[in-house]
Amino acid sequence: MSILAQAKMYWRLGIGLRGFLKEPITLEQARSIIKDRLANRERNLLTIVRRAIYENKRSPYLKLLKLAGCEYGDFERMVHADGIEFALRNLREEGVYLSLEEFKGRRETVRGGKVFDFREGDFDNPWLLRQLELSSSGSRGVGTRTYFDLDNIALGYSVYLICLLDAYDALTAPMILWLAILPGFGQRVVLDHAKVDKPVTKWFSPVAESSFKPSLKNTASAKYITYMGRLWGANLPEPEFVPLEEAWRVAQYIAGVIKRRGQCYVHTQVNNAVRICQAAKERGMDITGAKFALSSEPLTTLKRREIESSGANACSRYVSIESGIIGIGCFHAAEPDDLHFFKDSLAMIQHQREVHHAGVSVDAFLFTSLLLSAPKVMLNVELGDYGIVESRSCGCYWDELGLTDHIYNIRSYDKLTSQGQTFFGSDLIRIIEEVLPARFGGTSIDYQMVEEEDEDGHTRMSVIVSPEVGIVDEDELIRSVLSELSKGKDYLRLMADVWSQSKTLRVKRMRPITTAGGKLLPLHIQKAK
Repeated sequence: MSILAQAKMYWRLGIGLRGFLKEPITLEQARSIIKDRLANRERNLLTIVRRAIYENKRSPYLKLLKLAGCEYGDFERMVHADGIEFALRNLREEGVYLSLEEFKGRRETVRGGKVFDFREGDFDNPWLLRQLELSSSGSRGVGTRTYFDLDNIALGYSVYLICLLDAYDALTAPMILWLAILPGFGQRVVLDHAKVDKPVTKWFSPVAESSFKPSLKNTASAKYITYMGRLWGANLPEPEFVPLEEAWRVAQYIAGVIKRRGQCYVHTQVNNAVRICQAAKERGMDITGAKFALSSEPLTTLKRREIESSGANACSRYVSIESGIIGIGCFHAAEPDDLHFFKDSLAMIQHQREVHHAGVSVDAFLFTSLLLSAPKVMLNVELGDYGIVESRSCGCYWDELGLTDHIYNIRSYDKLTSQGQTFFGSDLIRIIEEVLPARFGGTSIDYQMVEEEDEDGHTRMSVIVSPEVGIVDEDELIRSVLSELSKGKDYLRLMADVWSQSKTLRVKRMRPITTAGGKLLPLHIQKAK
């Protein structure tokens, strides 16, 4: 984006913030919006497909739909006759879908003998008023750039936030964050809260600007949001740096709030919540009544047990930068990560997908946007995850709103996640197969990266080094991995900083793990229990 385009974007953001902040969404409005969207799923899908795909000559989906012989009238009749999910499955069989690699612009799309070279930006919603830019992790150091407007934040995030607070009985609780600054999502979450008139009381950041040196654009954007919000009368906080090894400081603050107010709401990442709760128990702090909203990593049985043993409650959130919130934890959960799928804003089907670097096949999720406010237009798009889907009535808050589809045992087949930092396997494959053998000896098959959960419930990354390599300075090897990550984009430098603080990386001297079929893969994920 050019400097002029960026200036226009931030001008739109500054002007738009006034109305955004002065017209908060109420609980009654939020519940009504969700119920209305559920009642009008077909209409909403047809609206975004017609306006953002069939009336958009640049849409990649238009090319795939025409190749499949599906005009808009055909699409409309199929949806009305058979329902959304049946129509999407038919389209998937006709080649109307995108793998994660195709959606990210990392691989050509080949359908019916034709080759399409789609770019990441081709999937931007043409009806979106660009007011904010965020980036997530990406392959080969290239992050996923996604534009947002304030309508998307209000309708895609804040609507669910106030309902979560209501379900949690936390509408009057002080709001606390322990989330990273840009390129993390702390600023956007602050805006989520401002839109429902539940401002963040205290914002802690586990990383400091001075430690990973965010780009000038990210630094300027963060300060601009804060100061423009204050100009329009909102009390938007600035972050206070608290490193991961000082989680006791966050626990201490939470304990103080609970002593005064009886409860508090804490939005952070799964591993950070475990750290807070462990610190509270070790130092004898009472955080009973703390209500955690968690993201970025699976909420496993062990992690939930660690959090709840401190007297706190845990509710997980399933979020993608491209789609928004996909689901939020069930309050009558059958599994640790049992979530209600938000079918008012998304449609989802599954299909068998071979994962070449892992040597397995999984039931991958394919997502479709239902709202014209979506940041990315999605029509049967993979986001790299798989899991179990079922419909059942559980009787919890979300069930009463009509959100009866559950998803659980959610795992990523393309990404690894540790200490709240998500990255693509290819970010590490080069280090494993090229950098480490060159520096420490051996070959590409003598090293392996394994994601696993340790005995304390933390997700760790183990660097497996074969005994064939000989003597290795393990500390120097870890420093080499972190040093290579620090040479990348903002999100990789942020990840290296968090991993360094949390001592996520450890070395194991053993032969690399092979699959049941005898394959030796550079990346291996141990199934969490």
